[in-house]
Amino acid sequence: MDDTDELKRQMAATWDAGATGYDETPRHGIRFVDEYVAWRRLVAAILGDPGHADVRPRRILDVGTGTGALALIAAELGHDVTGVDVSAAMLEVARRKAMNAGLEVDWRQADAETLAIGLHGFDVVMSRHLLWTLPHPDRAVRAWRDAARPGGLVVVVDGVYDRPPPLVGESIRLARALGDRLRGTGHASGHDYSDEMYDALPMARQPDSRAVEALMSGAGLEKVRLRPLAEIDRVEKGHLGPLERIADRWRHYLATGRTPILVAGSR
Repeated sequence: MDDTDELKRQMAATWDAGATGYDETPRHGIRFVDEYVAWRRLVAAILGDPGHADVRPRRILDVGTGTGALALIAAELGHDVTGVDVSAAMLEVARRKAMNAGLEVDWRQADAETLAIGLHGFDVVMSRHLLWTLPHPDRAVRAWRDAARPGGLVVVVDGVYDRPPPLVGESIRLARALGDRLRGTGHASGHDYSDEMYDALPMARQPDSRAVEALMSGAGLEKVRLRPLAEIDRVEKGHLGPLERIADRWRHYLATGRTPILVAGSR
């Protein structure tokens, strides 16, 4: 087992351990009605809503689906959804949620950086809060490109950190530490990654979205576009406590890119 294998094992164990409480963690689970409305509006804008427009149901692959937040919204809209995750415990939570909601999703355990044979031809490959957790994000984006059909869409929803001045940063660190102590978690974000684990993740703690734009373009995706998700940040932050609000420097972005369309006779 090399260092990357061991890192992935540690991360999978972390997500397994936190699966049952994930949906109650601020800015992770979709906990309130206004959060759900904002996320559903985003997913419908990306995928289309077959129930309210002349849109055909699409084949969707939700990579790093976790407890199924985006997968379940996509299935509720009427799309054909496959959700994959490395964490068996997270998938079990997602299965229960789908069953309780009466939704059909094909749940599979898979590594987001390599996926599995047979996962291809999707209209949309999407991920939420995943890219920053990967030791080889370039490998992952290439795998997602290959899982999409020609002309298909690759969607990344993730976040960047607004780095404050040093004195403000120290105040935030103290606020986060106090919030962690009150909540009983190792990190304010709700997952117990060590600093060594963070250091091995190239997309973690990015100050802006330029790196993901370069990553997607470098993977051969076309028409790469990025935009902030201000509505989601606003409604999620509105449900944070005072200390959490001070410590929260994370800002969502949406990145999209198209896979090249094959031209007859081209190589």
